[in-house]
Amino acid sequence: MTGAASGIGLEVATRLHRRGHEVIAVDRNAVQLQAATSRIGGDTVAIDCDLADPAQLALLIGELTTTWRESLDVVVCNAGVIAPGDLVDVDPATIDLQLDVMLRSVIHLTRAVLPQFLERDRGHLLATVSMGGIIALPTSATYSASKAGLRAFLAAVNAEVYATNVHVSGIYPSAVDTPMLLKEAEGGGSPLNFFGAVRSIDEVADAYERAIESHRLENYVPYSDSLTTRLLNAFPALTPKLLPIVNRIGERGRQRYLANHRH
Repeated sequence: MTGAASGIGLEVATRLHRRGHEVIAVDRNAVQLQAATSRIGGDTVAIDCDLADPAQLALLIGELTTTWRESLDVVVCNAGVIAPGDLVDVDPATIDLQLDVMLRSVIHLTRAVLPQFLERDRGHLLATVSMGGIIALPTSATYSASKAGLRAFLAAVNAEVYATNVHVSGIYPSAVDTPMLLKEAEGGGSPLNFFGAVRSIDEVADAYERAIESHRLENYVPYSDSLTTRLLNAFPALTPKLLPIVNRIGERGRQRYLANHRH
């Protein structure tokens, strides 16, 4: 489980442990990670790893393909990062960071563990994607690109393993009440995030548990929001024309969200 120290990752890791899994919790925040392991479960293995660092990622892959080669059943790629702002104002290092954490690391981790899944003819790859991977979010261009790329990657891998007992699932939440969303709300992120109701971490974790049981490729939180996003995605030329209206509604939602967090 990457991004396991807080938010969605911590809750999903805790539930996986409750379901009988020994959890390998991965996060770049070593202090938070140590605190999280006690909540997840006593036998949790904590690995401090910055997924954007190729050397650290290689060490993690080495452990997954040797120490845990025979026992690894589920891989959850959840780590995320966002830096709101118009593309012209975002520095290249921040662009690379988002691509490295949310897309490149997932591709490399999957490439590493897939052979052992296929060899045993079992395994499940899951990832936290986003509605922002279906409809592009202005002021979060690289984030949207990372998530859209992740969506395509999961679909392609799913097609490659379709005739096996290896499964691939993506979780597609709309806005979720996490520290990352609060940072985005305070930092001028896209009002589109707040067009609908902000969802809870528990709702996303519920979707993960359903996906583990159903093996469904795409799992939306909530499904109703996916209807709008998928419809708009089918007509991308319409999106800029609708943005002024949608942004006004979303901005009111953003202000309500911030007001709730100030109390």
